[in-house]
Amino acid sequence: MAWCYGAPGVGLSRLAVLAAGDPGLRSDLEHALKATLDGGFGYNHCLCHGDLGNLDVLLQASQALARPELDREIARRTWSVLASMDRHGWLSGTPLEIESPGLMNGLAGIGYGLLRLADPERVPSVLTLGMADQKLRNG
Repeated sequence: MAWCYGAPGVGLSRLAVLAAGDPGLRSDLEHALKATLDGGFGYNHCLCHGDLGNLDVLLQASQALARPELDREIARRTWSVLASMDRHGWLSGTPLEIESPGLMNGLAGIGYGLLRLADPERVPSVLTLGMADQKLRNG
C-alpha cells in the first residue's frame, strides 16, 4: 500500500490525468484514496512506501479536489506520524528498519516529507517530480 506499488501510486497517476474527464479515472482515484486511508499507514515513515509518501498522495488529492475531509485526515494522520516518531524515532523503509540516509527509504526522505507537510506550496512533491514542474513554471 505505497507510492512505489499499489493504490497510492495508482491514485497519483489518476490525479495526473484527471483533467481528461474520463469517469473511470475518477472512480479509480476514489478507490485508491479509500485503500490508502484504510491500509496505508503505520508501517514506517519513509517517502517510498511509508506514511510520509502516503500523506503526500492525500495532500496532492486534497489540493486537486478541494475536499475538506481529506484536509482533516491529513492533519490527523500527520499528528499520528509525529507521535510515532516521538515514541519510536524515525523509521526508515529499509529491511529491519535499519537507519538509512537515503531520499526514498531513509532519513533524507523523512525530513523532506515533513518539510512538504509543513509548507506544501514551497516544497514540491518528489513523488511526482514536482520539482521539474515548479522549475518550468518559475522559468
